[in-house]
Amino acid sequence: MNMLRVWPIVCEFGVGALLCLVGIWCGLHGGYLNLKIAEDRRLLVILVAGYLFMLAIVCVFTFLAPGWASGEPL
Repeated sequence: MNMLRVWPIVCEFGVGALLCLVGIWCGLHGGYLNLKIAEDRRLLVILVAGYLFMLAIVCVFTFLAPGWASGEPL
C-alpha cells in the first residue's frame, strides 16, 4: 500500500473527526444539542453518516479509481 496516498486521508479525516467530536461535545454540554429531542438526534446521525460516506468516497477514488484508468477490474 502506498502510504503517500494513505497519510493525507488519515490527516484530513482524523483532524475532521476530532473537530467534529469537539463540536458535538460542546453542543451537548452547552445545551445547544439535546439528545432527548428527535431533531437533534437526527442531526447527529446525519453528521456521522455524512462523515462516513465522504470517507468511503475518498477511499474509493484514492485506491480503486487509479486502477480503473489502466483497465484493472473492480
